[in-house]
Amino acid sequence: MSEIVINEVKEALKGMETKFSTAMNGFDAFKSEIAPKLSKLDSLDEAKFSKISETIANAVEESQKLNLKLKAAEEAIETKTKALETELADVKTAFNRQAASGGGDGDKEAKAQLTKLFNQFARSKKSQNQDFHEYLESVDAPAEVKALSVGSDPDGGYLVMPEFGGIIQTKVFESTPLRQLASVITINTDSYEYVLDNGEADGEWVGETSSGSTETTPTLGKKSIVVHELAAKPKATQKMIDDGIVDIEAWLAGKVGDIFARKQATAFVSGNGVGKPRGILTYTAGTDIAQEQVEQVVSGSASTVTYDGMVDLQNALKEPYQANAAWLYKRSTNAAILKIKDLEGRPIFNMTYDKNAGLRPTLLGQPAYFGNDMPAIASNALPLAYADFKRAYQIVDRIGIRVLRDPYTAKPFVMFYSTTRVGGAVINHEAIKLQKIST
Repeated sequence: MSEIVINEVKEALKGMETKFSTAMNGFDAFKSEIAPKLSKLDSLDEAKFSKISETIANAVEESQKLNLKLKAAEEAIETKTKALETELADVKTAFNRQAASGGGDGDKEAKAQLTKLFNQFARSKKSQNQDFHEYLESVDAPAEVKALSVGSDPDGGYLVMPEFGGIIQTKVFESTPLRQLASVITINTDSYEYVLDNGEADGEWVGETSSGSTETTPTLGKKSIVVHELAAKPKATQKMIDDGIVDIEAWLAGKVGDIFARKQATAFVSGNGVGKPRGILTYTAGTDIAQEQVEQVVSGSASTVTYDGMVDLQNALKEPYQANAAWLYKRSTNAAILKIKDLEGRPIFNMTYDKNAGLRPTLLGQPAYFGNDMPAIASNALPLAYADFKRAYQIVDRIGIRVLRDPYTAKPFVMFYSTTRVGGAVINHEAIKLQKIST
């Protein structure tokens, strides 16, 4: 507006200068004409004189009008300048205001407006391709609200705190449910001994007067399962324990319990028995149970499982063990089994529904369990186990998880020395059979 007024004043000044020049030129011409005739004024001279006087009067009037316009323009410019200075001062005040101020009515109103605008931004499509502080600049929001932008922590971001769920989303690990399938006993010493009854008596048919000659007496054996120690030493500062948003000690206990369970499950499958339980896959192949051998049935293929091989494996187990027998293999092995098709291209195996257990995988009529510690299908691998696991494998627990709280050894950390003692071994070698990928 001020620029328009100034331009009008300039144009008017140019017009006034032109009129003054015209008047002065007329007046000079009049002087040169009237000088020799001062004593002889006629009507024509009076008319010229009157015209010059009128021109001068008009010029004076225009000059007065221009002065008024110029004064009004100066007043308008001064008013606009004062308004701009006031607005700039308000913006500076808003920017200099601390984010976490005393909580006056003005601050509460600004925070309420900020919350309202942020909610509108979150629900708008603009939130997909612009930041919140850019959104604030594009809307009609008060200066103090724009200053309190969540795009910068010191400028208000600290006031927009996330809602914390109070839970920890934990990574899931697959394991082997052998503890669920096998026999478990808790003891009060460092080993568990069991008697081996692998011998048998003998008999014969005799006549009425014959006494018989068979005197075979069965013999017994004894084996022991030693318990081994599994330990962990997680630690945390006392401040973290005191001020953590979750129960740090309970969280650590849960993590230790989980890794202990997975370590044990791995040992029950593939442990070598040295400082750890002995696994079901580590015994010599064969059928001599007195020598602690476990029979391995070939699959009939050097690279994969076959229908015939699984039928042979199942039927290698004696009938007394069949009622409680189950399969144990890796989940990826289950995928390979379900893809086996007959000559018409139809899958041979399907998952069946058990009203008590829900949708549960079965194989050749017996339940199947997934063990992540079992080997994958490969040449000479042992990817499938079929057994009455309750009678085949014994797990021995000495104690559960014991935790010693040590706040001294590793200050400022509190160390949780966690231990458990467990053993395991196959105790009935004819109650378990393994599938070997081989011809």
